[in-house]
Amino acid sequence: MPDSGVILVAALSGRAIAQAVARTGADVATLDQFGDADLPPPARCVEGDPVTGFDRDALIAAARSLVPPGSALVVGSGFEQSPDMLGALMQAGSYRLLGNGPDIVRAVKDPAGFAARLATLGLEDLGIGHPEAQLAMPDDAIPGHWLVKRTGAAGGWHIAPWAGSPLPDGHYLQRRAEGRPTSVAFIADCTGRCETVAISRQWTDPAPDAPFRYGGAVLPAAVPQSLADRLSEAARRIAAAFGLVGLNSLDLLVDGNSVTVLEVNPRPGATLDLLERHRLGGVMRAHLDAVAGRAWKLGDARPGVIAGAVAYAASALTVPVDFPWPPWCADLPRAGSALVGGQPLCSVTAWGGDEDEARHRLSCRIERIVADVSRRACFVERTVDGLASLQC
Repeated sequence: MPDSGVILVAALSGRAIAQAVARTGADVATLDQFGDADLPPPARCVEGDPVTGFDRDALIAAARSLVPPGSALVVGSGFEQSPDMLGALMQAGSYRLLGNGPDIVRAVKDPAGFAARLATLGLEDLGIGHPEAQLAMPDDAIPGHWLVKRTGAAGGWHIAPWAGSPLPDGHYLQRRAEGRPTSVAFIADCTGRCETVAISRQWTDPAPDAPFRYGGAVLPAAVPQSLADRLSEAARRIAAAFGLVGLNSLDLLVDGNSVTVLEVNPRPGATLDLLERHRLGGVMRAHLDAVAGRAWKLGDARPGVIAGAVAYAASALTVPVDFPWPPWCADLPRAGSALVGGQPLCSVTAWGGDEDEARHRLSCRIERIVADVSRRACFVERTVDGLASLQC
């Protein structure tokens, strides 16, 4: 069972974690950057940027206004590029972190250090490699063979093909690798136990200025058992080497028998909604128990396959009042919110008997919700006397 008292959730988008924590029976309060309409109260929006992260002072001030000192803390995305901010948040309120601490986050998100540690784990025996990383422009680097990434950023918005220009501060180069994006969600504890929750297939939803923008995922992925065993063993070795605890994910590329490790996300990630539905009883209770050193277990997998994705706004719009959001939508924008084209509209999920059916139903739902919201959306119309009026 979760500890008594409120659990503070801090994440760039905190709705999925907050709802999962609430389902365990714990009281929850949330800090994030979106303030979605389906966030469990109480919640605060915190200044910052989806790519560069939170404003530190605003984050700490919002936390102090929301929960008492000594509260438990669960974090999502937004701290990998600034582990010091996580440490400052913990110290500011003497919060008890239920997850990976700043030193672990720093270690898995240091491109050079992560690669060096992987080289000691014998992953090559599993047929698993890691792409070369460079912190500065190598003399022999060929544009088109490399990606430029922001250290610790999430969601794919920050990734772009390298064109040969100098690297901005806080960025690095990673050699391109081939394969289908695949992720292993796992729970680990301090005893060395590590259990795979699910293996997912992921995909991008490219935009002109973000060719590797996150699209969605489907799980459990239909992979040969021999491959699943290799991926789970890789996750176990990495978890033990870095001291990872709780729910994490290992992102890879799979090309036939060839597997390439890309990165570790040392916290509940983008597939949390799917994992919560895939396992009976969800996964958040097991996360909370594992990080607290208590006995933990995972429920059985439900039959079927579930897919989830981000539905992006097709054009600029103002979210209509009293819009009837279907139950398969989440991360709901508040009525009257102004969205620009390409901005996340909501998250969508769908079940199917296999991956193809789940993804087909998901695509149909995304097309439907984007069209329905756009049809009923409000827009600004200029009147004959030059004044702006809101039309719906």
